[in-house]
Amino acid sequence: MRLDARSTWAACLLLLVAYAGGAWVPLMNNDSAHHAGIALHMHLSGDWLRLVTQGEDYLDKPHLLFWLAAASFKLFGVTTFAYKLPSLLFSLLAVYSTWRLGRLLHTAEVGRLAALILASSIAFVLANNDVRMDALLTGAIIFSIWQLAEFAEAGRWRNLVLAGLGLALGFATKGMIGVAMPAIAIFLHLVYRRDWARLFDLRWLVLPLIVLLFASPVLYAYHHQFGMDGVRFILWSQNFERLAGERFGNAGADDPLFFVHTFLWAFLPWSLLTLWALVMHAGRLVRGGFRPQAGDEVLTLGTVTVLFAIISASQFKLPHYLNILLPLFSILLAAWLAPRVQQPAGRGLWGVQVLAIGLMTAIGVALHAWVFPLKSLTLAAVVTALTVAGLGLSLRRQGGARVVVLSLVTAAVFNILLNFNFYPRLLEYQAGTVLGRAVLAERVALDDVFYLEGAGRAGSFDFTTARLTPTLTLDELRGMQRPVVVYVSEHGREAVMAAGLQATVLAHSPDFRVTRLNARFLDPRRRDEVLSSAYLLKVGE
Repeated sequence: MRLDARSTWAACLLLLVAYAGGAWVPLMNNDSAHHAGIALHMHLSGDWLRLVTQGEDYLDKPHLLFWLAAASFKLFGVTTFAYKLPSLLFSLLAVYSTWRLGRLLHTAEVGRLAALILASSIAFVLANNDVRMDALLTGAIIFSIWQLAEFAEAGRWRNLVLAGLGLALGFATKGMIGVAMPAIAIFLHLVYRRDWARLFDLRWLVLPLIVLLFASPVLYAYHHQFGMDGVRFILWSQNFERLAGERFGNAGADDPLFFVHTFLWAFLPWSLLTLWALVMHAGRLVRGGFRPQAGDEVLTLGTVTVLFAIISASQFKLPHYLNILLPLFSILLAAWLAPRVQQPAGRGLWGVQVLAIGLMTAIGVALHAWVFPLKSLTLAAVVTALTVAGLGLSLRRQGGARVVVLSLVTAAVFNILLNFNFYPRLLEYQAGTVLGRAVLAERVALDDVFYLEGAGRAGSFDFTTARLTPTLTLDELRGMQRPVVVYVSEHGREAVMAAGLQATVLAHSPDFRVTRLNARFLDPRRRDEVLSSAYLLKVGE
């Protein structure tokens, strides 16, 4: 009744299809396309030390994502796949590291199950579609924790060096959070185990030097662009400013349960089971007086508790802040679930997962039968075949294994439909992508394409055309001696007309901030109420 190799590989194949679909979904405004624009500036200018967005210095985040994306552009061209490839590779690192850490802390079965849980969770899949820093940061952090735990177990120098590399990669992705979280994890791990010899091992003193060595390119780049103020920012100010709500605003500041309800959807189909496992694990630790017990560890629960409290206290909250905790949630759940996979599934286990699977099924039906009805007969046939095959595979399993396989199949099919139907249809309402494709289709000379100042711009337009589109003022547009094409909002189109300029609409597109979905947009009957418009205008003869 264990989760056998056949089930594991079948689940991996289904999930691979979902990830492959997401790799070609166009980049979304604002963060993904914005970050791609910074990498595009590096690629086009050859300046790999400075972070520049829309002609201005960019201080907020370190260089790793931009360096990797720019390098990928050099190798594969400016394509969606090229931008997403580094994140996909770091996600693979995260899944592998989760497997190895789960095996180290518990058993091989726990490691394998934890890897599958992580790879099938909604937020983890989404991080490889709407690509920001999250996939890189998650991979770097869980790799660091795994290597630190290996060093704590065996005391090998190579694990300490690799941990230093992982910490530096996390730092180079999003600052000190990439160092702080693994440090908290290994400290809690050693204290719980009462491993004072390893806790006070003098070799730990070498670790900061290793991290500094690997992180030196980022520190040099910050100093080159911003001087000591930049170095001070990335070493200290950045994460604390987010916690305090400075510079970045106070999104979610008034909702202390923000990450609780975010977790409920972000970790589907496993979130409800994980809450159960959390309660059971915490209760066992309390009853044991937090004394080390065979088969128990506090690395996962302790780190999750500390970090969850920190981000919940933050004055600036975004859903993807949870992503760095997903590997630890996966191990925690897998450790609780693995013994139950090998025995008859009780009513509680079935009841909780039927609720989660039913919720995902209902959401899937709403998205693909009402919001964006599935039109492709080929896609419908493929999804139906995969679903039937997956259900057949689950029915041939017994007990808890059947529950796990059914959950994995549900997650895979859900994400396949998102990446092959929902997101492609959604991005028909992102004008930057649509009008960028129109520029290429109409073979417009890119040197003749501009933005109109104060009248709309889109990172997705720049990325689709593989060019950092310059901006003209209305006076400069009026003085142009040749016909040009301008990307404008409805307001911009009215301004051009009011200025008496001769203009022809080459293309237009409905526009919506696709990363901020709301009920009116999702309702096909009311969608037009929240749409704006963008245009390509040919100005001049």
